[in-house]
Amino acid sequence: MADDSEAHHILDTTLIPAIVRVRACRKGLFAGQAAFGGCVSKTEWVYGFKVALSVSPEGVIMAFGLAEANSDERPIGEFLVAADDHDAFLADKGYSSVERERYWLEEYGALVAATPQESARRAWPAKARRWAAGKRQIIEGVIDQLKDLFALERHRAKTLRGLLARLAAKIVAYTCGQALNARLGRPLRHLAALLV
Repeated sequence: MADDSEAHHILDTTLIPAIVRVRACRKGLFAGQAAFGGCVSKTEWVYGFKVALSVSPEGVIMAFGLAEANSDERPIGEFLVAADDHDAFLADKGYSSVERERYWLEEYGALVAATPQESARRAWPAKARRWAAGKRQIIEGVIDQLKDLFALERHRAKTLRGLLARLAAKIVAYTCGQALNARLGRPLRHLAALLV
């Protein structure tokens, strides 16, 4: 039987800007690569990309990727499920699709529990939604640390290759901080104390 800490990994995306929105144009930086995308929960629009993450319940990044900001989350989820190679995932409603969830189970042997819309016929009870929201706070914390401590949104990249290199470097730095905390016997995600 799997340890509760490894029972599932958590999937999510976050928007990062490519450049300032007012400078976005058809011939400028990231032309044909970045796109305008919106964040429903924060009611913001960004010209840039989605950073996709699969995170363990301890906050360890297991897989990551990059897609245009206006990308549907379900294909991104497929990439993460294939790259992570774990057997159970918890995701938000952006990944919810009966057909996709069946496909992931058949193709990858991975159970993806994506919180359906509250208005959906298969909506979860309030208690299950609260449980899932509590478990998903781990990935929200990881995203906050990547944005705040590692300046994920302020990457200053001028090319897609440069952006990918900076993204990988920030994730490596985050992981090294966790490894250092593990050696010091401290909680993995207490990274701010390493900066003091």
